[in-house]
Amino acid sequence: MKLLLRTGLLLVAAGVAACGSDSPTGPTLPIAPPSGLSPTLSSIQREIFNPSCVEHHGVNAIDGDLDLRDGQSYAQLVNHPAFQVTLDRVEPNDPEASYLILKLEGRSGIVGDRMPPSAPFLSAAQIDVIRVWINAGAQNN
Repeated sequence: MKLLLRTGLLLVAAGVAACGSDSPTGPTLPIAPPSGLSPTLSSIQREIFNPSCVEHHGVNAIDGDLDLRDGQSYAQLVNHPAFQVTLDRVEPNDPEASYLILKLEGRSGIVGDRMPPSAPFLSAAQIDVIRVWINAGAQNN
């Protein structure tokens, strides 16, 4: 009986832990986001866009008519239509309707390849930070 009770408690605890990611307010930050990365545009710019994206989306190589350099990325992303699909690149408060998330995760329905093409793909924790930034309104912070 004790073994059955313990097993039941472990299953309940595991179920509660698994449900934590389905929060009605959207995703939360991973337990340990990559060092130096927080859900602000300035942090995402410094830690993700500059090292992983600007090579293709910068002054000398503006692929997809998208410039992700410092001072350009916000206007180029937030409430800006993607020309490949009928979504905005970043739709504030709605990561699932943001083409940026689809491209970073390599989901079906994207045009072209998963991003970034020439660097390792972003980790789930990095994408989660971008998702949290979008879910919080995609502020220019």
